[in-house]
Amino acid sequence: MFGRSYDNYLHALPEKEAFAQIINCFRMRMEDEYVFAQKNIGVYGEEDPVPVFRRFLNLAESRPGLLPPWWNAQKRRECERLSVKSNDWSNIHCTIEKSDIQEHYNNNMMPMMLRVLGEKIYGRGFV
Repeated sequence: MFGRSYDNYLHALPEKEAFAQIINCFRMRMEDEYVFAQKNIGVYGEEDPVPVFRRFLNLAESRPGLLPPWWNAQKRRECERLSVKSNDWSNIHCTIEKSDIQEHYNNNMMPMMLRVLGEKIYGRGFV
């Protein structure tokens, strides 16, 4: 669905874009949990989002074939570092809305695409 029907779609992305989509998938999921399920997680619960993001990455790593073949402990650390880089758009310390994703990617379907990735990682929808 929406180019995400295969678990390995991240494999075809350049490394930095794969990192960005993983990070923004997490950010979109936290927004959806807040808006639709009234769950205050990470920045929405005024807590450090890093431990929540690490659990998210643990789940992603547990899904066979989901992450690119180049993914390893070093690449994970790089993704974690990029997720908190203050001058980067994909920062887990900043909240995000559907319209932000649409504008940033210039793609009205990108929020749905990130949501589908999130469902593959979490194994369920957000509610």
